Amino acid sequence: MDSVRDILVNLGYHLVDSGKDYRTKPLYRDSSSNTVLSINKGTGRWIDFKEQRFGTLEELVRLTLKLDDISQAKLYISNNFEFEAPKPEKEKLKSPTVFSSDNLEKIIPDYSYWVERGISRDTLKIFESGVMREGKMKNRYVFPVFDFRNRLMGAAGRDITDTQPAKWKFSGEKSLWAYPLKYNQKILQKKKEIILVESIGDMLTLWENGIKNVIVTFGLHVSPKIKQILMALDPNKIYISFNNDDNKAGNKAATKAYQNLKRQFDTHQLEINLPTKNDFGCMSPSEIITWNKNLKM
Repeated sequence: MDSVRDILVNLGYHLVDSGKDYRTKPLYRDSSSNTVLSINKGTGRWIDFKEQRFGTLEELVRLTLKLDDISQAKLYISNNFEFEAPKPEKEKLKSPTVFSSDNLEKIIPDYSYWVERGISRDTLKIFESGVMREGKMKNRYVFPVFDFRNRLMGAAGRDITDTQPAKWKFSGEKSLWAYPLKYNQKILQKKKEIILVESIGDMLTLWENGIKNVIVTFGLHVSPKIKQILMALDPNKIYISFNNDDNKAGNKAATKAYQNLKRQFDTHQLEINLPTKNDFGCMSPSEIITWNKNLKM
């Protein structure tokens, strides 16, 4: 007997299968999302991504039924279902690398590379960015990446000489990044619409044209960290705006990302809307403004 499922259904939860977990709406509070609550099929352990709450199946029962204490929830389960709570396992937590802020002192405020590409100094200063003239990021334009505690988690560096094998070089664990959340979190919370783009270059172009509700995926994959942030923000709309490449790589990746995000979000919250040219950097300001207006149509 699938005891976890039986308990949840009996409580009134409408469950969406998501691999090892169920996704559903939290019945203990108001919510517009049908997938913001994740519940493990085997253990019943759950996490509410919007409120960043989590706990055991017994605690979920207590919250849902508005019981006074956990013992009443356990009694409800034992009287109605054959369920034995599993023994808790020690979770192996991966500690992210935190860099010394002393590294920021090595960044020179030379903005010429991006200014020549239409990005203003004022925009570039916002992101505490500049050129590295020494170390592993030598001759790269560097964007520091911070977490919500303002800790330096790494950096993304663009080659400004066009001589190095890789255009972009990353220091740190970019799978744990949600950039540029330090600078636009309040904007995302207020606007309730988020545009996912491949690169910092795309983000800068949109920002320069007044479009600041952007998150950079650093490639063609939406990481679990970004999905966690998206679920916490619970936006009305997520636009997947990867590059519109001739080789269709961005198109294919956007479709894959859409299917992936459907596990956590309702379809009315998701939309693929690619740049009208190869990427946003290839578009004129008027083309970008028109593209942004078309998002509302």
